[in-house]
Amino acid sequence: MYSDKKSVLELVALLKAHGITQIVLSPGSRNSPLIHSFAVDTDFKCYSVVDERSAGFFALGVIQATGKPVAVCCTSGTATLNLAPAVAEAFYQQLPLLVISADRKPEWIGQMDGQTVPQSGVFGQLVHRSVQLPVVKDNDDLWYCNRLINDAILNLDKGKKGPVHINTPINEPLFSFNVENLPQVRVIRRPAVNINISEKERYKERFLHFSKRMIIVGQLPPNNNLSDILSELSSVYNVVVLSDHLSNISKRENKCYDIVIRSANNKELSELSPELLITIGGHTVSKKIKQFIRDAGVKEHWHISPSGQVIDTFQNVTEIVTSDYRTFLSYISESIDDKRNRTKQSTGVLNESIEFKKTWRDKCASISESKVEYSDLYATGLLLNALPKNISLQLANSHSVYLAQLFDIPVETKCFSNRGTNGIEGSLSTAVGYSAASEKLTLFLTGDLSFFYDMNAIWNHHISPNLRIVVNNNGGGGIFDTLPGLNKSEAMPDYIKVAHNTSAKEWAEQQGFIYLSAYNSVELKKHIAKLFDPKSDSPVILEVFTTIENNSLEIKSFFQQKENNKL
Repeated sequence: MYSDKKSVLELVALLKAHGITQIVLSPGSRNSPLIHSFAVDTDFKCYSVVDERSAGFFALGVIQATGKPVAVCCTSGTATLNLAPAVAEAFYQQLPLLVISADRKPEWIGQMDGQTVPQSGVFGQLVHRSVQLPVVKDNDDLWYCNRLINDAILNLDKGKKGPVHINTPINEPLFSFNVENLPQVRVIRRPAVNINISEKERYKERFLHFSKRMIIVGQLPPNNNLSDILSELSSVYNVVVLSDHLSNISKRENKCYDIVIRSANNKELSELSPELLITIGGHTVSKKIKQFIRDAGVKEHWHISPSGQVIDTFQNVTEIVTSDYRTFLSYISESIDDKRNRTKQSTGVLNESIEFKKTWRDKCASISESKVEYSDLYATGLLLNALPKNISLQLANSHSVYLAQLFDIPVETKCFSNRGTNGIEGSLSTAVGYSAASEKLTLFLTGDLSFFYDMNAIWNHHISPNLRIVVNNNGGGGIFDTLPGLNKSEAMPDYIKVAHNTSAKEWAEQQGFIYLSAYNSVELKKHIAKLFDPKSDSPVILEVFTTIENNSLEIKSFFQQKENNKL
C-alpha cells in the first residue's frame, strides 16, 4: 500500500515512468509518505542514509556508478539545507541529482512552527530547475502537479546534466497508507538534441591552418568513447593531447605534462605553447597547465560546450562551439581516411606540427624516475602501481587527487573525484555510494582531514565488502604545508593545519571494517595483498601514518630530482 497523498503518488509514478529508480532516503516524519511509498515498491532500489549531507554525496556516487539519475529524499527544515554541498557539486560536475524535499504548507513559513524554513528555490542558481508542488485538491491541481514533476525531471539533462529540486508540501495526517496501486500518469518526453556543426564556421579548414595544435581534456565520465578519435587526431595531425586521470581517456600521451611545465624555462615554454587550443570536458587538476595556457598567447581557443555555456578557464577562449565532444572531434577528423584531404596541410604546416608533437614527446620522455622515501607521496605511488585490473578509483580533494596525477594507473581504471567544487566534505560519502551501487572493487584514497570530516559516511547499512579506503594520516592538513608563505602564519598549526592525534582504528572496526595500519614502507608493502584481496567478505581500511614535515621534504625532493635529472 502507498501513501494516500496525491502529489506523492504522482511523484512516485512519474519517477518510475522516467526510469529513476535509485532513491537515497534520509529519515523524517514529514517525508514519511514519500519514504513509505518508495520503500514498498519493489521497482525502487532504496538506500538509507541518516545524515542528509552524506546522503547527497552518497547519491552522487550512485550516479557515477550507474550513469543514471538518482533521487535523494529528505524531510523539511534544515534537512534540505544540508543537501546544498552535494547539490553544488552535482551542478559543477554535471551530475543528474534529483532532490526531493518534503515541506509544510507555505502559510506556516515564518510562523514559529517546527522545521519550517523557506525551502522553495533555496538552492538558487545551483539547480537547473526548482519546482514547488501544490497540495492536490482537484483535477487542476493534479494537472499542475504532473506538469511540474515532468518539467523538473526533463531538466536533469538540458544539454548538460545537473541537479533539480522538487519541493513537496505534505499536509497532515501523514501516516495514511491505504492506496493499493499507483495512478496512471501522463509522461512528457523530450527527444535528445541533435547538434550539427555549421559548415560556415570552416572549422576543418581553420584547424588545418595551424601547425601547433593542442587538445586539453578535462574531467569526463568513464566510457566516454573519445580515446580512439583522440589517438587518430594525434597520429594523423600531430595534435598534442593532454589529459589527467579524471579524463578517463585510456590512451594517455604526455603523461608528465605537469612536471614538464613546472621544470621548463621561458624558452622551453615558448616551444611548448600551442597556436590552436581545443578544450573539452570539465575540470583539470593541474594549476600549472592553467597558468601555462593563460600565458601562452594562443591564437585561437575553441571550447566545445554541449550546452553552449561560456566557460573560459584559461582566459583566452575565442569560440564556444555548441556540440557534443564526439560529434565535433569526428567532424574535424572526418578526412583522416581520405588521403586527398591529408594533402590540404601544407608542407610547412605538416613539418611544424611534427616538430611540435616531437617537442612534447621528447620533453615528457626526458623526465626520469625520482627516488621517494616513505611519505604520503611514497604511499600514493606504491598503491597506484599495485592497482589490480578493472578497479574503480575515487580520489579525495585536495592533496590526494594532486599526488595521484604524478603516477601512472592501469588503463582500465575508472577514476572519479569531486572536482566540481573541490571541497573535502563529501568525498568519502561519494566513494561509499559508488561502491554500494557497483560490483567493482573500489579504492578511495584520502587524507586524514577529509576522512574525519566525513566519518558519518561509513555509518549506514550499505557499506559494500568491495570498498577499500586508504587514509594518509599525517596529523593535519598536509596540503597547507606545501603552499609558499602560509607556513609563516601563526594560525597555521591550530587553525589551518588543525594538528591532531586522531586515528580511524576504533571507528572503522566498530563499523565492520578490517583495519590495517602502516608506519613505514615495510608495513605498507606487507598490507598491499590484503588491501586488494577481491575475496574479502568485509571492507578494508588502511591507515598510513606519516608526518607533514617529512611529506613536504619528499615532495620538494621529488620535483628537484625531476628538474636535475632530465635525460
